[in-house]
Amino acid sequence: MRKLNKTPRSRRYEAPRRAAAAAQTRERILRAAKATFEKRGWAGATIPVIARAARVSHQTVEATFGTKAALLQATVDFSIRGDISAGPMRRREVVAEMEAALTIAAMLDLHAQQVRSVSERSAAIAWAVEHAATSDRRVARLWRTMTDNRRFAVAWAAEALLAKPDAPSQLERDYVEDVFWLALDWSTYRTLTRDRGFLPHEFEAWLRRYYRGMLGA
Repeated sequence: MRKLNKTPRSRRYEAPRRAAAAAQTRERILRAAKATFEKRGWAGATIPVIARAARVSHQTVEATFGTKAALLQATVDFSIRGDISAGPMRRREVVAEMEAALTIAAMLDLHAQQVRSVSERSAAIAWAVEHAATSDRRVARLWRTMTDNRRFAVAWAAEALLAKPDAPSQLERDYVEDVFWLALDWSTYRTLTRDRGFLPHEFEAWLRRYYRGMLGA
């Protein structure tokens, strides 16, 4: 009687477990890196320090992300997206909901909620990147990329709003983009939460009022 070879089936079951374990390790490192970069800045957030915070070896961090600059890039992406998926923000469900909204008021309510959510996760790491960009070329490139991404988000939001049937005819594209530039500036969130004392939900409420006042929603 021929002995059955169970290796292929075993490998099919083992692969998802390895992938899940790798994803958990990656997320743990990213969470540790986020907290460390925010607390210590670019210079103080060394790979060994981050590895200790994540409870992994520094070899694991390097094997997963390569360089510290690549880890910072991944940490920024993680902070903005809120998870470890690689899909761009423009393909997220909330973006589709904003595009499908029938009125500018409905779109802007969703937009205010999204800006609050992203800012709450990423304002501190954005501050760390912005301040380190003056002293390190690699971080400066990352900051330029973040600024370019924000420019794209502003242009998308303006285009989506002006396409709504009830968008006021007097609104000009440049003006609408100016309104969104301020809303999407991480320093706006930091100023209102850190210096003004707003809680995150109060920032969102302020943003809704700001949109209504500036855009007639």
